[in-house]
Amino acid sequence: MQFGYPPMGAPMGAPMGYPPMGAPMGYPPMGAPAPMQDFNLWTLKPIPGNWMGQACIYNMPAAIKNTWWFTILNCIPIDQYTRIYQWFMGVDRDRSGTLEINELMMGQFPGGIRLNPQTALRMMRIFDTDFNGHISFFEFLAMYKFMEICYNLFIFCDKNRSGTLEPREITGALSYLGFITHPRTATILHRCFAHGGAVCDMNCWIAICAFAAQTRTAYQLVFKNPYYGAMRPFSPKEFGKFLDIVATLLE
Repeated sequence: MQFGYPPMGAPMGAPMGYPPMGAPMGYPPMGAPAPMQDFNLWTLKPIPGNWMGQACIYNMPAAIKNTWWFTILNCIPIDQYTRIYQWFMGVDRDRSGTLEINELMMGQFPGGIRLNPQTALRMMRIFDTDFNGHISFFEFLAMYKFMEICYNLFIFCDKNRSGTLEPREITGALSYLGFITHPRTATILHRCFAHGGAVCDMNCWIAICAFAAQTRTAYQLVFKNPYYGAMRPFSPKEFGKFLDIVATLLE
């Protein structure tokens, strides 16, 4: 297969050069691409028939309910929830109810996504709400859905169907994801996470998304601290400026 993607069958209606949302190596399939031109990570609404009822929300740890990514959990249909749960239980060999970083790195996620040590660590720091070095099922569920969103955006923003993103396409993709940044930030992130490559492939894009999301988590932790005064309503534009500043530290 061209463009470095794994040789998997094409799904119905999938663009040429892209792997399906199928499930290699026992992973649950991702959902069908959403109409990404209407997507907004910060204003997600519960979908009809999602898995999470009021009783589940009530019993969920407060640390999860207070995260910026909690609304992602409301966007998972019940059939996808079941498949992800079955996969999670199959990987959780010791029945601890959690996954560790080495288990996240060992797997090949749908779309050919693999997490290198740095990206896996970032994902842990985003979704490990109690900072114990383990990912619970609910935390993994949100992480999986976040990666699915990033996957769909990669396909949507790769206008020339090259299987890669150029810096100008990265800026647009981050904007759709809700990260409104200066074009120079995309250049910095591309240079940092492409590891010397001329283009940004899927795994590079996931690493960029993980960096942006980890910055969003840090932003929430800082500005929820009463030391800095009253918490102001979240502003994507103001956060974009914060992300621009943090990205310069990578140079």
